Amino acid sequence: MSETDDDLELAALQRQLDDAFQTTRPRAGFDDELWLRMQSRRPAPRRLGDALAGLMAGIRAVPIVPAGAIALILVLAFGVGLLARFSPRGGGGASTASQYAPAPNDQNAGAFGKVPTPAFGTGGKSAATPLTQQSAAGGSAGVQYVWTGKLNLGGTPAPVFRYNEPTSNAADQFATALGAVLSERPPGLLGKYSASDYTLTVQGTVQSPASSPAYFILSAADMPAIEAAGAGPADVATIFLAQHSLVPQWPYTTEVETSGDLVKVRYERQFTAGAYGPAYLVDVNGQRYGLEVDLSGNRPVLVSGLLPVNVDQANYTIISADDAVRAALAAGSPGGPKVTLDHAELVYVLVPAGDHSFYEPAILFTGSQTLNGQAVPRRVLVPAVDPSQRNP
Repeated sequence: MSETDDDLELAALQRQLDDAFQTTRPRAGFDDELWLRMQSRRPAPRRLGDALAGLMAGIRAVPIVPAGAIALILVLAFGVGLLARFSPRGGGGASTASQYAPAPNDQNAGAFGKVPTPAFGTGGKSAATPLTQQSAAGGSAGVQYVWTGKLNLGGTPAPVFRYNEPTSNAADQFATALGAVLSERPPGLLGKYSASDYTLTVQGTVQSPASSPAYFILSAADMPAIEAAGAGPADVATIFLAQHSLVPQWPYTTEVETSGDLVKVRYERQFTAGAYGPAYLVDVNGQRYGLEVDLSGNRPVLVSGLLPVNVDQANYTIISADDAVRAALAAGSPGGPKVTLDHAELVYVLVPAGDHSFYEPAILFTGSQTLNGQAVPRRVLVPAVDPSQRNP
């Protein structure tokens, strides 16, 4: 047989294979049927769950396992038997890079339109609000703020980040990627799920006080300890997160705190704020947050973290340093006990807005007040987006 005949035969075989791919597509509605079937029963062993997650990767955005992901083989059975291409997706709980990475910078300031004004503190005030970090008497009401630090904002726009409110379907996908199965949907939650050695709860955005979409893993009594000779608490926490593909894909710093019998390892989230560099995410009380692993010895007992969401960004004009300082000082009362504010930094705060919410820049002023001979930390948060680009 000549080389030309070989080429013709190969071409004919290629056409047959192309026809096979065209005529063996799943029937209409198969994707949703398969997804519902996955949710209606406990998953098989982990490798089967991972394979199903890989199958669904082209249909639904299942998070990618971070470093060290395992390649999955997706086999499609045709009449003559064919092997489809390999899929690199795994069944991890961490989000893909695109889920956490902001969209390219929008050079048109205010591209989201006017954004809502943050409500700081428990009073829901939208102006600069004094925040405290003590449970003792002597609150911040009636104090006089004095600024002794330096603040340079430079007049450069800062990004605002926006995400759509996660749905119960998104929570189901997240849980399935971890190998957990839906058990119920309690009021106010996106879902409650069970796994062999823990329960998982997922909630959406909380409007007041503002709280980001989050997940909570509560270990069962038989959850094993992490075996890692010589590892410190931060290492143990990271090993557990890596085992469950939950290592944060956003920038963070790590803090370790001992509280009674527990050791709390916190991964404090940062946003990349353009020319301002890394900026921490803080709650309505000015406290940094992101992900926390509570350890009893080397055994994780509770994990709470930000639920992965897709974010977009747009640049917004922010107030001047002078305006920020004036707003912070105006939060006090002339003639009251003095509180010295000596540090300020750009941070990000959650601003809920119904079916979508925002992470907006703010200025966090910190200082102290002397009470009973002791220095008590004080904080004041000021919205950073220019008032002309905010709704009241």
